[in-house]
Amino acid sequence: MIVTSVGTDYININEENLYDKELQDIPRVHLIKLSFNDPTERKVKKVLEFFPKTNRFVVEKDIKIYNFILRSTSKKYYVSNVQGTDMISFFRKNNKILVNFNYFDLFDWKYFLLDSVFEDLLRNVEVIDINKEIFDEKMEVLENWRGNVILSGS
Repeated sequence: MIVTSVGTDYININEENLYDKELQDIPRVHLIKLSFNDPTERKVKKVLEFFPKTNRFVVEKDIKIYNFILRSTSKKYYVSNVQGTDMISFFRKNNKILVNFNYFDLFDWKYFLLDSVFEDLLRNVEVIDINKEIFDEKMEVLENWRGNVILSGS
């Protein structure tokens, strides 16, 4: 498992912080969430220019636009669920997935944390976004997982 920290290894880029020098000075950003309100090729290419070592990105919406822009690069992107997402249809539509537990309602949160369901989920995704409580609870399973864990939330 690779543990990714929000703010250093994983950052969120949007129109407001696209030119933020502090973010650009981070030595090695592992994942970048692209959160543009109005994504354009120019904005995404600026991100690629500012962070040339970053090869993995996260998108939640405007997937077709990001796919069109990123498909001509060697960059990989993950589609993240959003609050209120029907997880079954979400899995059917996407093949590179980031599951964000922070977006689950209480019922889904408890269901996906059941031991057998959680382990099955890990077999089908490459990245999860969880809080410290889940991380500590599931450490035994996660330490043998080959995916990426983003530690965020409360």
